[in-house]
Amino acid sequence: MTTIDRSTAPAPTDPRPYHFPRITRTTLPNGLRVLVAESHNAPLVSVRALVRSGADHDVAALAGLASMTAEMLDEGAGSRDAIRLAEDLGVLGAALGAGADWDATYISLDVLSRNTEASLEIFGDVTARPTLPADGLERVRAERLNEILQQRNEPAAIAGKRFAGLLYGSGPYGNSIIGSAESAARIALDDVQRFYREHYVPNNSSVVISGDIDAARAIDLLTRDLGDWTRRPEPPRPTPQPRKIEASRIYVIDRPQAVQSEIRVGHLGVARSTEDYFALSVMNAIFGGVFNSRINLNLRERHGYTYGARSQFAFRREAGPFVVAAPVRNEVTRESVSEMLTELRRIRTGDIEDRELDDTKSYLMGVFPATVQTASDIASRLIDMELYGLPEDYFDRYRENIASITKDDITRVANKYLDPDRVLIVIVGNAQQIREPLGTLGFPVHEMDIDGNMLPVG
Repeated sequence: MTTIDRSTAPAPTDPRPYHFPRITRTTLPNGLRVLVAESHNAPLVSVRALVRSGADHDVAALAGLASMTAEMLDEGAGSRDAIRLAEDLGVLGAALGAGADWDATYISLDVLSRNTEASLEIFGDVTARPTLPADGLERVRAERLNEILQQRNEPAAIAGKRFAGLLYGSGPYGNSIIGSAESAARIALDDVQRFYREHYVPNNSSVVISGDIDAARAIDLLTRDLGDWTRRPEPPRPTPQPRKIEASRIYVIDRPQAVQSEIRVGHLGVARSTEDYFALSVMNAIFGGVFNSRINLNLRERHGYTYGARSQFAFRREAGPFVVAAPVRNEVTRESVSEMLTELRRIRTGDIEDRELDDTKSYLMGVFPATVQTASDIASRLIDMELYGLPEDYFDRYRENIASITKDDITRVANKYLDPDRVLIVIVGNAQQIREPLGTLGFPVHEMDIDGNMLPVG
């Protein structure tokens, strides 16, 4: 009889190999790029349209226009009004959605494979033939104004908006994706129609399909439903103009009743196209990207300042921000900022343990398969591939690239991309309680209101 020693965990085995589904690519005569990844494990199909224009095209006066245009797409399309559109999708058991982020607009469809043909007809109408009705704009506007009003009471949202505005100004990446109450009220139907006309063009777009469908059949259906989408000139690509940070500064937004402070510490990051993406991903995971990261262990476990602290490189088409974030008790706001800066300096020194690096890489490699399981997962990865120009074998080599990162790589990218001596420090909290302690950090302390207007210190 074999005795099992239950006092020790079994040794881990080598990870099973992963192969991303084979991709069939084509470009329709109107310039629409099409990618199909067959996967017949479940009777599901996921479709995604990528329009390579997002909130980066918004101007300050019409901030939120890209996202409002996306939300207008299901207010009526083809011969269907909004109610008929919802009813027909419901009969098919299809889920349709649309939205915009900083770099692009996305339209999504998830449906049982047996209903793909009928659902793609609706998807084609929503993408290429939306009616954009006036009454639909008023519904979207009312929802948007309510969302903006809610966010004005959310310290985390306030901190994020003010940090972006200080870093990027009022140009690309500096405005809120959803805009302000003033810009939302200002957007007219002509603005929505113009944005759609200029940006929703097939040669500025891609459609990806994954799941239980034959590639040739998928291309035939997309040709039927989107082949007559009119080609027009591609819109010019905007370039963010981040403000240079000469020295660290603190900006306080007063919330007199707040019992905790929302802290954002950071500076300009790096574009998604960087050759250091994998080294930065591992470095950030060690620093603040996972639960047992340094910044969380410091502020939460060691000091008890917060329930959770994190850091992130916002990888975008152009350089997004690098931000360290945490909600902390008012009375330890100054100490929390100090510890964040200490950890930023420490990770640049090469002080990285073998176990720390190995555990982090094992975690990142271990969770990867869970992100490429379903048809929806695969469609999302295809969209990433299109938007950021990733190579065909990118996901096949993902774990290999993570595994190759060394301690020297971590130290190199930490010194190249982190600058603890030139950071923006944005804090939403009780100014009366936190102002004086923050002043002992040795940085200028400025105060601004919730909308980003500078206030006299006092």
